[in-house]
Amino acid sequence: MKPCTALATMVLAILTSLALAGSAAATSPAPSDGIRLTSAPDQLKTVIGEHFTYQPHIVNQGKTSTERLIAHLNVASLTSDVYVDPEDWSSSRSIVVQPLGPGADTALSWDVQAVSAGSFAVYVVLLPTGTASSGTGALVVSPAVHVSVAERRTLNAGGSLPVVIAVPVLLAAVVTLIRLRARRVPAT
Repeated sequence: MKPCTALATMVLAILTSLALAGSAAATSPAPSDGIRLTSAPDQLKTVIGEHFTYQPHIVNQGKTSTERLIAHLNVASLTSDVYVDPEDWSSSRSIVVQPLGPGADTALSWDVQAVSAGSFAVYVVLLPTGTASSGTGALVVSPAVHVSVAERRTLNAGGSLPVVIAVPVLLAAVVTLIRLRARRVPAT
């Protein structure tokens, strides 16, 4: 692994661990901030290659309308031995969310495909578009969904031994019969 990639992976893993271990106040804004972001379920099990739907929910608990928001999907490995390229997991990672009035809510939806075995955190980060270009403003991070991805066996060895033995035996028998018949046929 390249040193820059290793460092980025470690920093992302530490930040994700802090988000998972933190209290609800650390993963979602205080009610005075106005925007609340939730995810359900908090755990998911799947196998490599399977698709699942990630659907976080945004609620404006403030007294004023939000500005337009960008919701950005993130996938992070919870171990340092698995490299994650979030674009492999979902082809469209950002969704523009139109302004939400006071008390309004909306659900987001991403089709996600598990591409690596291991333990992962899937979460979304919201940032207002007015602050996106300047890089300022508070980010709102959803609670992470812990996704356990099992390896998929592509070859099932159960029941294959009879086939492995029978096919060569049958081929040998067919070749032997053909040779025996060829010897019995008189030459003309």
